[in-house]
Amino acid sequence: MAEGTLEQAVSRMDVAVGDGAEIFANAVGWRVEQINIIVQTMATQGLAAVLKPISDASHMRNRVCSPPNSQCFPGTRRQVMKKIRTWMDSSLLRNHPHIFWVYGYVGCGKSAIAQAICEYYAGKGRLAASFFFFRGAGPRSRAARFATTLASQVAAAIPATAPFIEAAIKANPALLTSDTSLSSQIEHLVYRPIDAVKWDRLAAALRHGPFLIALDGLDECEDHDEISAFIEFTIRFFDERPRIPIRFLVTSRVESHIHQCLHTSKQVKLLDLVNHTSDADILAAMEAAITREKQSRVLACDEGWPSPSDKGKLVKHIGGSYIFMTTIVKALFDPGAKDGLTPMKRLPRILAMEANFDSLYLDILKQAQHLSSFHAIISTVALVQQPLSISQIAEMLELEASDVANVLVKLHAIMQVPGDDRTLVTLWHTSLRDFLCSESRSGSFFAAPEHHRRLVYQCISLAVPSTQPENTPTADYARRYALVLYGDLMKRLEGDSNASATELSGFIVHVQEAFSKDSQRVLDTFFRQPLGPDRI
Repeated sequence: MAEGTLEQAVSRMDVAVGDGAEIFANAVGWRVEQINIIVQTMATQGLAAVLKPISDASHMRNRVCSPPNSQCFPGTRRQVMKKIRTWMDSSLLRNHPHIFWVYGYVGCGKSAIAQAICEYYAGKGRLAASFFFFRGAGPRSRAARFATTLASQVAAAIPATAPFIEAAIKANPALLTSDTSLSSQIEHLVYRPIDAVKWDRLAAALRHGPFLIALDGLDECEDHDEISAFIEFTIRFFDERPRIPIRFLVTSRVESHIHQCLHTSKQVKLLDLVNHTSDADILAAMEAAITREKQSRVLACDEGWPSPSDKGKLVKHIGGSYIFMTTIVKALFDPGAKDGLTPMKRLPRILAMEANFDSLYLDILKQAQHLSSFHAIISTVALVQQPLSISQIAEMLELEASDVANVLVKLHAIMQVPGDDRTLVTLWHTSLRDFLCSESRSGSFFAAPEHHRRLVYQCISLAVPSTQPENTPTADYARRYALVLYGDLMKRLEGDSNASATELSGFIVHVQEAFSKDSQRVLDTFFRQPLGPDRI
């Protein structure tokens, strides 16, 4: 490989999630669709067919398959809900902030609040759109289809906007491509169409307040720079058009890339959820969760267990985190735990644990680490770009589905494990992925680069059209995400030029062996410029 090629190649590895399927599936003859197809598709199949929204991004998604699977427990979060509804129902004429930002640490219940508010305003006919980001969930962890997904929902919720969205696309088809910035896409596909509607004709609909766009987990989006620019642009847009009848509810951790402009803008109302989480709320949620677990299992325990004293200790131990509470209750009632203890006997042990996620994850993982292929299975769940089913994980690792199920069923306290081989395996919370990808935190459970490489190479092998005549779910996943997985692997090796060079060389050799005569086309497409013989 010629000198300097490595750095150039690595710098071009930001491949869009959707590119992979086209690169691999059409390796024998790929071509770019003509722009006029966009207009034809709109005319024959409708606006949604052109916008191609992410189907599982809204509040109506199947939360079991598409987390976060969060909901508010009955009788909880009343104070926070009241604050948000008061803001949403206030008049546009009073210059209230257009953005209500709910923030807090991992697991404090932000997604549950977003879900509840979406359901409430959808019932009122005032939800314009919702988007639930989730790291490791394919397109829901990136910004590429964010704007078009919002636009599709807005067109359905406010039909008067549809002609303006169509006109914007016809005038500038590049709005549907990555050549256009996220801020420009949002402006022309969402904000301007809403602003263009003659709202005097919809006075009745606005009598009780504006429409809502809800964004959950904005910090889970991997495209930090685009999200930061989007927030800054949105604030400026509302400054210039304070009467536009739309408001944003955002639930997110306030990461560094989205922090700077929030505290100084009059368009943003901030609420620290940690300061609005009471022990009474945690107790009510915990009691509901314990009752549900007791009713779903045959348990020989006193109806009054746990005692008020034990409940008080648990609430103090939980420390205001709803996801920690849910995980502890699941661990408490785990029927497959290796310790062989009843929930009553297990409670003192749980109370003795350190009150943090890492200790809880370590304790649960240790109980299954003796099982065959345990490490490969949990590493795969942590590293895949989009959730896989039990059968897909088995195919990816060349295992029997029963072997995979045998491991995962022991981890149901920290993963949503389905009762069949076809439904997706998902995490209760993305903090588990962060934990498994940090060697200093997870120790022997670390999802190492070696396993990352194994997944990349297996995806490449599965992506070869001749080896997968049928478009199976696993082959489809491989074609879509092989290159994205590889890009993630190289990011993990940043700062180690020797390791990066070795990995790049190995990747090229593997593609050449897998694709034979078509390997050059795949590599050219991947690196976005021809790689001649002198560079390989």
